[in-house]
Amino acid sequence: MPPSARKRRNGSSAPLGSSGSELPMTPPGGMRDLLPPVSMTRTLLWQRLMETFDLFGYQRVTTPPVEYADIIERGLGTVDRRDLVRFVEPDSGEVALLRPDITPQIARIIATRLQDRPAPWRLSYEGTIVRRRRGRARKQHQVLQCGIECVGLKGPEADAEVIEVAARACEGVGLRDYLVELAQVKIGAEVLDHVPDAARTRVVETLAAKDSRTLEALLKDAGVVARERKRLLMLCELYGDRSVIAQARRRLQNTAARRALDELERVVERLEAAGLGERVAIDLGDLRRHSYYTGVSMTLLAEGPGEPLGMGGRYDDLLGRYGAPSPATGFAFEVDNVSWALSEAGVSLDGDLPIRVLVAGGSYAKRRAAADRWRAAGARVAVIPAKAADEAKRYAKAWDYDLLMWQTGKQAKLTRMKDGRSRAYDGEPNDALLSWARVGNES
Repeated sequence: MPPSARKRRNGSSAPLGSSGSELPMTPPGGMRDLLPPVSMTRTLLWQRLMETFDLFGYQRVTTPPVEYADIIERGLGTVDRRDLVRFVEPDSGEVALLRPDITPQIARIIATRLQDRPAPWRLSYEGTIVRRRRGRARKQHQVLQCGIECVGLKGPEADAEVIEVAARACEGVGLRDYLVELAQVKIGAEVLDHVPDAARTRVVETLAAKDSRTLEALLKDAGVVARERKRLLMLCELYGDRSVIAQARRRLQNTAARRALDELERVVERLEAAGLGERVAIDLGDLRRHSYYTGVSMTLLAEGPGEPLGMGGRYDDLLGRYGAPSPATGFAFEVDNVSWALSEAGVSLDGDLPIRVLVAGGSYAKRRAAADRWRAAGARVAVIPAKAADEAKRYAKAWDYDLLMWQTGKQAKLTRMKDGRSRAYDGEPNDALLSWARVGNES
């Protein structure tokens, strides 16, 4: 087969770009297109999440989708380097990659562009990351994230602030039933040092799953001594509400563990003061990302996705890798998972989208005048020179318009596309009319 030919999904092949050639229906594996109206709803969702970030004083930065490999790799924590999509940047000849995480880019910006500004740095961002995500239930490589980084502040106040911002962002988009699961990697990270590298990943995942029987067998097979096995198995049981901290104090006698528990308790106290105490659970057996986080970490959970809405925590070692040592904590949402949770909870953002109106029929001047009036009322309006009402209806339905305005002579009729109901239109767009178009108010 010549290089210009590409094998198609249906088994045929044709030169790409030739007359009558078949184009692939989908982008490369793990990537996706977002079509109307899903794309608009998804945009509204991340904008709403970021509005909460704005309320707490986090200022937006935008980073490029492509980054030098060295920048990303020096900041990687838990991202497997085999999951990175690399290429040679043609202008410089340097190895670059599609970013698998935005936090290292934030670190680069702080270390190189914002050092003249006093700490703390409160920054927010949104953007698409690309990871191969091998072994995940969903094979999407393309992930829309939005998040915050609080750099230059240490202690429980900064940790609690980031956690509260994430919680308030959930509430800001209408998600009420969520759980903030807190972990403290200092509790178990030292114990993991006694687990051989080859077994560590399975041990961490089994510990997170609270499967004590399998965990004990894994530890024995890995040659972990009885004393260290006991400590790890004990972490399986340390899950629940705030009382877990007191239980852990009774069972963990070493000074380092007690200090770590004190840190965690101070964060919980501040979350309780913010009215979030009932949303908090403690999981001292969650040591995932222990190589990245350095203290209190959080996972935001809700019904539906089967994966976290987002994750975050303290990562005090990262900025030092960029020559600007500084304490730091942050959080990032996976926007698709938030969307999934909202759907599961029966929450729709469609009602917050602007009304979309299609104006058709009548003369050019009348269509133009009508479109201007609707736009002045806040609607999103398109105009087509359809020759028949049925033609206009087909177009409006195909492109998910809320309302069709059809003009004939001196008359105009509005059709609500979701149910086909119609009414005469003889004035200016007003709140009652917009309500009828969106909600179905028949008055």
